[in-house]
Amino acid sequence: MRSRGGLFWQSLFLTLLVLVPLSAGVLYLSGQRQHQAEVELAAAAGRGDVGVDAGATNTHRLLLAIQTETPEFLLLRIDAPARTITFCGVPGTTLVDAPEGQTTLEDCYLAAGPARASQLLADTVGLAPDAYFAATPDTYAQLIGTETTARFDTASVMDYEQRVALGYGEENAPELTPAVTEEFLTTLREGMDARESASLRAAVWCVFLRQNPARLTLLVEAAREQSSRTLTSMTAQDLLRAEQTLEYLSAQTAATVEYTVLSGSETPAGYALDEEGREEAARLLG
Repeated sequence: MRSRGGLFWQSLFLTLLVLVPLSAGVLYLSGQRQHQAEVELAAAAGRGDVGVDAGATNTHRLLLAIQTETPEFLLLRIDAPARTITFCGVPGTTLVDAPEGQTTLEDCYLAAGPARASQLLADTVGLAPDAYFAATPDTYAQLIGTETTARFDTASVMDYEQRVALGYGEENAPELTPAVTEEFLTTLREGMDARESASLRAAVWCVFLRQNPARLTLLVEAAREQSSRTLTSMTAQDLLRAEQTLEYLSAQTAATVEYTVLSGSETPAGYALDEEGREEAARLLG
């Protein structure tokens, strides 16, 4: 007969044989869970306890529509990781693929609104904007700020003879306010083709934000105040994220505001994007 001491040690050994691996497994899973939580916290912008600024990891891709008799369009990419804001001119006559055949972006907008225009542009270039935002020139002026000013160098978009003909030969960098921008654009567009005209608007909007970086932090709140005068698919959460992103970028000395235009050529049917234009669209929407 075994002694009681022997039975005790044997029972203890068997118990440890079960508990030790079990305890090790629990500790391992607990460590994995903690590590995952730390990763999620680090990826969540705005949680200061892990040193990541709100908006620092966000990227936004928007189709902006300017509501006029002949609608105009811009692609806007707000890229916090790259510290870059890009305005890209998209001619209203850009040809997009529709179920019944090709149509122009402006005709699609006039017939079915910004949501349909955004969808057909996505079908054409293969990538969709995150959201659309449509407003009149007056409303966009309110977003930029009625007291905001910027100097625009007309020499960047036209030659000397063109500037002289329009009265900008000597004073080639007039000071603009949002209220006079539409009239200014109309004047400069005389004789421009669709690509040049789309590029001009992108350039002017770029200048306003490049010369007034503090305005970035006010754009979203202004959009909320003008919500009754806009059409957008942006949700309240989208606006909050955009606000965080713009606040982050406004604090970055290396942040840049730039402009471009979708490359293409004029055809009897409209403005046909070429391979370079499609690639640029894919870069901005990717």
